[in-house]
Amino acid sequence: MRLTPPCTSIEFSTVDVYGTPIKLSDYKGKKVMLAFFRDAACPFCNLRVYELTQKYKTWKDKDFEIIAVFSSPADEVRRYVAKHPRPFRLISDTDLDLYNQYGVEHSATALLKALFFKLPRIIMGMIKGGYPQPNPNVKLVPADFLINPLGKIEYVWYGRDTSDHMPMEHVNRFIDG
Repeated sequence: MRLTPPCTSIEFSTVDVYGTPIKLSDYKGKKVMLAFFRDAACPFCNLRVYELTQKYKTWKDKDFEIIAVFSSPADEVRRYVAKHPRPFRLISDTDLDLYNQYGVEHSATALLKALFFKLPRIIMGMIKGGYPQPNPNVKLVPADFLINPLGKIEYVWYGRDTSDHMPMEHVNRFIDG
C-alpha cells in the first residue's frame, strides 16, 4: 500500500552492502532521500545513481543524505559500484522487506512503458555501466521518499514506469526549503 505524506517514516535497521549497520533513525536531524531502485544491473537505475552521485557533494554540504535500496544481492551491488564508488549508503534488500513496507509496486505495464518510450535513457544507463541481467524483480517500479530532519516523510514519488524517479527540481526544493 502506498504511503501518503505527511506521515512518519518507517524505521528500519539492517546492514549496508559492506556489512556496516544502518538505521533510518541514525539520520534524525538531517534531510534524507530514501531511494528504491530495481537492481544493480538496471540501466535506468545506473543512470539515476550516476545523477545522484553528481549532485551528492553539493547536497551533503546542505546536510542532505541519500540511502539507496536495491533488490540485488550485496555482492552484485558492490560489483556494479566497484568501478565508480558511490558516496552514499547502499542497501541490498533481496527479500523486498523495505520495498513492501514503503509500498513500492510491481508493474508489467510500467516495465513495458519504460522499454518502449525511454530508449534513450536505457542507452545512457548502459553507457554509465548498467547492462540488463536476468532479474526476478524486473517489474519493480522505483520510488523515492524525502524525509525531513524530524523523521517525517514530506514527499513521495512512486514511479509511473521503471525508469521514473522524482524530478531533481523536487529534491532541490526540499533541500533548500
